[in-house]
Amino acid sequence: MKSTMKRTAALLLLSTLTFLPGCSKKEDSAKQGSSAESLSTSTPRRYDLQSGIVTYEPMVIMGIKSESTLYFDDYGRREARETVTDSNIMGMKSHEKKVDITDGDYMISYEVEKIVNGKDETSKVATKTDLRKFRDMAMKMGAEIGEQMKKDFDYREEGSEVIAGVTGTRYSVSLNKEQKDQRVYGVLYKKIALKTRMGAITMTASKIEENAAVSASKFEVPAGYTIQEVDLEKEMRGARNK
Repeated sequence: MKSTMKRTAALLLLSTLTFLPGCSKKEDSAKQGSSAESLSTSTPRRYDLQSGIVTYEPMVIMGIKSESTLYFDDYGRREARETVTDSNIMGMKSHEKKVDITDGDYMISYEVEKIVNGKDETSKVATKTDLRKFRDMAMKMGAEIGEQMKKDFDYREEGSEVIAGVTGTRYSVSLNKEQKDQRVYGVLYKKIALKTRMGAITMTASKIEENAAVSASKFEVPAGYTIQEVDLEKEMRGARNK
């Protein structure tokens, strides 16, 4: 449960950062009566690209190698992030593949496989987290009071940078307005995070496929999984109180 909470919190942080540069609201383009209308009217666009696949460079941190791929559709209202992790620490060798799906108001996370020292420990429980409170907070931060938020967190645009063959906007932001020297750096392309650097950790895209056809199955939990509801706010409060 703790690992799920940490992974979800990290994805929410990344989501919030992508809203900061967009300080004005944009009208939605979903047509009345369309199949996407209900989702489009309740959930804002995350990206300025209808669909795509973003592959990120492998990261190696303290002997743990991780690779991730982002799939999204409907301007980011539906997305799935696949993460493959391999480690060999103190004789314990593991291979894990996890998926985090964001679809409308919810994030669902599940293991595709988890092999530890040759033993299959894959859980068939998918955790489901209600994101509405956090999404609304991010939108308020990024849209309704965008200019003040930029000032408080010292948001800066710092030119451009070519990542994965496209030119994005370089930015930096302080996560603590009292310590503005502690900053997160990144590159956004059509609001998609192609590069994010937090301290010694850097995630950089190696390939982006714009308007790629993404199978609907990428945003569905496979058959055979039990879905368990998780109150992220309660879990985070509990973690702080320990």
